[in-house]
Amino acid sequence: MKIWLFGLALILGAINPANAHEIKNCKCDEACFTDEISHLACDRDKVRFSAKGLPDPSHPVMTGITASNQQFPAAHDFEFEILQHPQLASRPTMTEAGPVGVAINGVPIFDPSTQGPVNPQTGKRPSAFTEGELDECGGHAGRGDDYHYHIAPRCLINDLGRQWVDIDKKPVGYAMDSFPILALGWFEPANSVESLLDACRGMKDDKGSYFYNVKTTPDWNVLNCLSGTPRGFARDRWTMRRDRTGQDIVGLPIPFEIKTASSQSFGGDVCRVMTGTLRGEQLLQSNGTTKRIDRQDGALFYCNAACYGLFFEADRASSIRGRAIYYDYIDDACPAGFDLASLAIFEPYLGSAQSRKGPAGTGKAGPGPKPRPDGQKGNGPPPRN
Repeated sequence: MKIWLFGLALILGAINPANAHEIKNCKCDEACFTDEISHLACDRDKVRFSAKGLPDPSHPVMTGITASNQQFPAAHDFEFEILQHPQLASRPTMTEAGPVGVAINGVPIFDPSTQGPVNPQTGKRPSAFTEGELDECGGHAGRGDDYHYHIAPRCLINDLGRQWVDIDKKPVGYAMDSFPILALGWFEPANSVESLLDACRGMKDDKGSYFYNVKTTPDWNVLNCLSGTPRGFARDRWTMRRDRTGQDIVGLPIPFEIKTASSQSFGGDVCRVMTGTLRGEQLLQSNGTTKRIDRQDGALFYCNAACYGLFFEADRASSIRGRAIYYDYIDDACPAGFDLASLAIFEPYLGSAQSRKGPAGTGKAGPGPKPRPDGQKGNGPPPRN
């Protein structure tokens, strides 16, 4: 009887080999990473590689976001390190808002939650996906202009294709406990392992190798906890963007629906532009009054500390009910060749200096009137016909 059952299992496996899960272990094979990865090196215990943290240029990065923090994807200098032979821990580790792994294109993978306040009813922070903070690929730029995924890297997985994902069963990333992340069932529903996963979204393959598997339907979760021991797996070097006062720009969240995102290099400057629609905000005007914006198209851009157009939060005042924001526009040192005239600029704030408290600054004096190239006062663009 046991022999007959074993033979039946072999026959069923031959008929539907997708159910015989044996994942590909190829951490030291360059063919198991995309060309965004460099300096792949392995020793007996560890795998190391470098990356800029940006996906393939064909991916529609940042488009589709409806709640923007006014950050721009920028190249970083990541160095990643994962273990060759990770071990399961005695108990899972819950993830927190922050990095939980890296995709095979060198883009970090974060926990699905935002940095928002914990909901006392659920004990969880808001989901970046449900809050409208993610682009079509499942990622966005964070407070350090670092692009990262909060859910399954959808564009990357679609680029890798059926052969990679569901037939060869290669990883699409690695968790910070060094276990691989797969996407079985993304192209082949018969390959789905959803009903077999543990609480962390992991399982063992036919040879006992543990792996995580992303959710193949909305909300495309990557993992819910870490089954191994989390470890420092990445180092990064980058320079924060600065505003005209020398403060780091960490981004004020605004309801800005991003329609296009682009970047272009001009000598030592990289000019980054996002166009889209601002919805439902109160704008501080130069005369100190406010007006409500229900829907207005415009651009956010940054080239350097003397060439940008971004929103900051206005100081609280008895005459202002609720939050007000203002558009800080400065064009003192825009690089030659940057076509600023082609951008739809929001109405610049030309009033008294703001303190820049809160997410976008640390309290130094913000913008006040400055000379304009046409001889008028203020810090907005020259009048246009």
